[in-house]
Amino acid sequence: MKKTLFFLSIFFVFAFGCQYALADDFSGLKVGSRSEQVKSLQEVLKQDAAIYPEGLTTGYFGPMTQKAIQKVQTRCSLPETGVVDDDTVRCIFPRDYRVRVSSPNGGEKWDRDRIQTIKWEVIKPDQEILKQGEKIMPPIWQKASIDLFKRQDIICIKAPCLPISVFVKHLATVNLFDGFYSWKIDSDIANGSDYVIRITVGQGIVPMYLYEKGEKAVRPEIWPSPNVSWDESDNPFTIEGKVTPPAFELKQLLEILKQISQQMTKAIQLLEEIITKQ
Repeated sequence: MKKTLFFLSIFFVFAFGCQYALADDFSGLKVGSRSEQVKSLQEVLKQDAAIYPEGLTTGYFGPMTQKAIQKVQTRCSLPETGVVDDDTVRCIFPRDYRVRVSSPNGGEKWDRDRIQTIKWEVIKPDQEILKQGEKIMPPIWQKASIDLFKRQDIICIKAPCLPISVFVKHLATVNLFDGFYSWKIDSDIANGSDYVIRITVGQGIVPMYLYEKGEKAVRPEIWPSPNVSWDESDNPFTIEGKVTPPAFELKQLLEILKQISQQMTKAIQLLEEIITKQ
């Protein structure tokens, strides 16, 4: 059974990972390109007004986008071709950065009535390409995705062991270098003892960021791919406490009950009129 789970997990990671790897692969974009990838790239570039002051997200790679890419290449001491190649992508995204989740990391009992703090460490690459003289330049895209998963199993056919975790909810897109995030546990998250936190970096989280901004109608899920790196809690933690429905849900329920009451009143009146006429 564990071998079956292992190979199924590898299949899904490969299938969906390839899908998202293609969706967020910006290499090869140049003047004349027109696609959703170009639009996503423009969303990223406009995070730095010095790089892309126009901030247009048209999906068309024109002279303004080319100039922005040339500024990126200048910043990273690369040939100013205006074409997005692999080295340029490494300048824009923290592809070579790694994260290590430090809290929760296993065994914690988190009370949903209290604000909890998710913490992580950032591991810089051995060789920085973002340098300007002696100054290390951070990547333009400094986002990380924090997501809640449920640990299902751990497969140890060969080292290293592979955790099998199922996506539960996207919590936030944050600055990678902040190192912490304050989290109020949502009421739609059930109590349980098998939760883990996963933090993901790289261009693969751009679709999630665009969804948060309202640019995408369908919420994506972040799957492992060559364009992301991630870490999750070593062991599960527990969420406990009283689950209180949010106020807006209670208000909606109250409105529904009022409407039902009004319809019942009308039905009673109609029935009384019918009885009176008999």
